[in-house]
Amino acid sequence: MVDRQVRYNLSTTTGEQESARHKWIFMIINEPREIKRIRERVYFQLEPIVDLKELYSGQIESSRGLHYDFFSFSTFRGKIDSPSKIYDSKNFKKDRDLMERDDVGLERFLRAILEGRK
Repeated sequence: MVDRQVRYNLSTTTGEQESARHKWIFMIINEPREIKRIRERVYFQLEPIVDLKELYSGQIESSRGLHYDFFSFSTFRGKIDSPSKIYDSKNFKKDRDLMERDDVGLERFLRAILEGRK
């Protein structure tokens, strides 16, 4: 059984000239409608965002309608003030292994989560 969840990671550039120095990456597993809502709450808490990238998304086989969605963006905000307002669950967590990769790398990361190895 696949758990609905939100995972994220953050990397920070130390250059003083960069206003959008924090790079966020998110992975959401949920129903498409709920993924959209969660993304809106992420954007609201971390705005203004720039360089939004749609990385990898699709349906999870044998999951009764769950999808996955990977995306990243940059912002000057380096902290989520109210995580519970984005996704009020113990399945909202930072994952240091989550990073931008090619589709094959993201698929491997997703498979490890779905198989319970992560």
